[in-house]
Amino acid sequence: MAAPEWRILLQLLKQIAIPRGRLATGLFSLEGYRSMERALRNDAPVREVLVSRKFADADTAREKSILEEVSRRGLPLRIAPDEDFAELNAGRGIGEVFAVMPIPAEPDWESFIRPQGRSLLMVGWNLGDPGNTGAVIRSALAAGCSGFLAVGTTDPWHPKSVRTSMGSLFALPILKVAEDRAWLADLDQYEFETVATVCRDAETLPALKLSGSRTALVLGSEAFGLPDALAAQMKRRVTIPMPEGVDSYSINAAAAVLAYTMMNADE
Repeated sequence: MAAPEWRILLQLLKQIAIPRGRLATGLFSLEGYRSMERALRNDAPVREVLVSRKFADADTAREKSILEEVSRRGLPLRIAPDEDFAELNAGRGIGEVFAVMPIPAEPDWESFIRPQGRSLLMVGWNLGDPGNTGAVIRSALAAGCSGFLAVGTTDPWHPKSVRTSMGSLFALPILKVAEDRAWLADLDQYEFETVATVCRDAETLPALKLSGSRTALVLGSEAFGLPDALAAQMKRRVTIPMPEGVDSYSINAAAAVLAYTMMNADE
C-alpha cells in the first residue's frame, strides 16, 4: 500500500533539512507563517505545502489567508495529523505550515553584479551559524545592498537561515561559491573595492572613505572572524569603534551598522 501524500512530503521535508538532502534534491524548505507569507508575497515558486490538521481547520485570519492564497495559486496542499506534523516543528511557535521550493538557479557573475551605479555587495565568509546568515541577509536587503555572496560553509538555504531572513532572500540576489574559488579575483575583475571587517588595527568606520562606486563588504564568522591572511588580501580594513573592554558587535549588528553607514556616506 502506497504511503499517503502528506507522509511522502513530510519525509521530503526531513530530508532537505540537512545539507546533503538539499544537494541531492535541489530543494529547500519554508517553515512557518513568516516564511510562507513572504514567499507568497514575492511570488516565489512554491512547489508543495504541508499543514497540520489544526492549521487546516483554524478559523483565524492568518491561517485562512495563507490557505486561500495557496488555493488561488493551485498549489498542492497536504494535511498531516497534528501528532505527525509535530515531528517537523518540534514545538517551535512558528506556525504549522511548511513548504518545499527549488533552490533558485544561481546567477552568473555578469548578472549578479549590477552593471551601473553605486552598489554595496555583502559577502559572508564561512558563516557557520545559519541564523547569522539569515540575519545578515535581512540586514543587507534593508540597507540597500545589491546582493549577498555566500562563500564556503555559508548556507543561505538552511531552514534556520530561511526563517531568520524573514523572506529577504526572496528579494535579494544570492550567489554561493566554494571557499577555494578565486572569488576575490572575481571581485577585483569587476572593480570592487573589497573591505575586510575586523575588530582592531583598521580604519574606523566614521573615517572610512570609499574610493569607488562598487564596494564588497566581507564578514567572517562570529566566532572567528576573518583570518589575517585573507583580510590582508583585501584593499581596505574597517572596524567599528567600541568602548574599552568590549570584544565585538554581534555579526548581524555589525553588518547592519556597516552597511547602512557605507550606503549613506557622502560620495
